[in-house]
Amino acid sequence: MTDNLNDLQKRIQDLKADTLPNHPALSESDDLKTTDDKKGLSAAYELIMTPIVCGAMGLGLDKLFSTAPTFFIILAILGVIAGFWRIYRVSQNIHTPIELKRLQDRQKQGRKAQISDKNTE
Repeated sequence: MTDNLNDLQKRIQDLKADTLPNHPALSESDDLKTTDDKKGLSAAYELIMTPIVCGAMGLGLDKLFSTAPTFFIILAILGVIAGFWRIYRVSQNIHTPIELKRLQDRQKQGRKAQISDKNTE
């Protein structure tokens, strides 16, 4: 039984060595930093591309319905708002609705703590 366990641990270590980059200067904290950098870069691209894509869709709708630049303006503004919302979510580490709920709970707890501190004074 011990031999099987040792063999399994050896195989897991070999697989980790094969899949992880063999760069000696790269540590685990550097890996986390690069993923955070990628998230930030992704959000920056979305900030730029979302209004462009939405504006292009607005131009298409304006051409289709022969309207003034109404759809262009509305969709471009919505694109800018969506881009900034993405920047906010990345900066607050809100990537899922569960994390958003946790952030809201922490804010409520902070407000309650402030109120209780004022009441004790």
